[in-house]
Amino acid sequence: MTLQQDINNLLDDLSRHKKEVQAVESDFQDPSFTINDVNTGEKVTKEMVLNKADEVYEVIIENLNKLTGDGQKVRDMFTNPYYVNDFSQDKKITEEIRANKLATEEAKQRNANN
Repeated sequence: MTLQQDINNLLDDLSRHKKEVQAVESDFQDPSFTINDVNTGEKVTKEMVLNKADEVYEVIIENLNKLTGDGQKVRDMFTNPYYVNDFSQDKKITEEIRANKLATEEAKQRNANN
């Protein structure tokens, strides 16, 4: 992969992470919502989930800073006036969004049927 693609992938990870954190915060608004630890089976609090989310966020930022030399190695990398849109990348992103929405709706339907 090129440096630009690596950076874009990390930025995509960051965007997905932020959306997941918002979804978790929304889920915890429901008083009956609970999460259990996969390893121990114990209930997990909202604070524990958000602390783990902060750790993941910091790792993404750290990787992005390593890759970009704290932003120093990539000056004007994305300001190319001759930039041509990558339609294959757009298609891949659209398919990911559609798959995520479908999975979300299917999960809602499964929960409604239980």
